[in-house]
Amino acid sequence: MIEMMIEMLIIAAIASLIGAIMLRAAAKWVIKQDVAYGNAYITVLLAQIVNAILGFFIGFFVASATHSMDAVNAASLLMLPVGFLIQSGLIQSRLQTTFGTACFISLAMIAIGIGIVIVFVGIMLIVRIIFIIQNIYSA
Repeated sequence: MIEMMIEMLIIAAIASLIGAIMLRAAAKWVIKQDVAYGNAYITVLLAQIVNAILGFFIGFFVASATHSMDAVNAASLLMLPVGFLIQSGLIQSRLQTTFGTACFISLAMIAIGIGIVIVFVGIMLIVRIIFIIQNIYSA
């Protein structure tokens, strides 16, 4: 159990490196405010840690009550809006903005993340297509 908590903290610390960049871009986009990288990193890291701890305990209690991984997966899905609200609350307090604006910043972060995933999937798809075409012509 301790190992799992340490793993979650390490993953949160690494993911926060990218999340801080996304928060800075989202804040610049939504409120035209330049957020220092350190401040953005701490904000995202705190949100990651709070969400990880809350998700761990909710998953633990759901698993012990139901003895079903399906219920744990459903609880994970229910944690998405809770995590969004926690992140927005931390953004509100750390950037000293309104909660509605913090929600827009969180939505912008999600949009940036989806955009990054689309670009990477597109690149992987193009590489795969090139690989297939090369195999067809080399045969």
